[in-house]
Amino acid sequence: MKRVLAAIDFLSEWSGKLVSVLVFLLTFLLLYDVIMRFAFNSPTIWCHELALHFFGAYAVLAGPYVLLHHGHVKIDIVYNHFSKRGRAIIDSFTYLLFFLFIGILFWYGYVIAARAVELQQTVSPSPWASPLWPVKLTIPLAALLMLLQGLAHYIRTLKLAITGKELS
Repeated sequence: MKRVLAAIDFLSEWSGKLVSVLVFLLTFLLLYDVIMRFAFNSPTIWCHELALHFFGAYAVLAGPYVLLHHGHVKIDIVYNHFSKRGRAIIDSFTYLLFFLFIGILFWYGYVIAARAVELQQTVSPSPWASPLWPVKLTIPLAALLMLLQGLAHYIRTLKLAITGKELS
């Protein structure tokens, strides 16, 4: 079990670092667009749109990495007053809502992505007409990775809630 959890953690860590490269590509694209627009009076029709695609992919694919490192926002006014085991008991119930949300996100993300691939969907009012299906495919992929990382956290949480001992 520990090896499976470590593999999921490794996948989230690796995918988060890989996705972080998109920030550099995003910065380069926006810098290029600004230089072309203001220094050479030659704006691009594709740069801003591609940057939006990269940002959308980055926003959803960074989720598993953030979940791995417990970086999501929590309201801990009351939560921090409980012991570790008490927090694990609370988390074991709230993770059920997480799984419901991520399951819905995965299902509808898959439906939307499959439809976009089937139609070879593009950005319609754009002269470049960039493809939307690669970005839409990131939604179910991100949901699957979040589901795996959430499952790893949930297993650890249940172990702590039930036995009072952490699963390292």
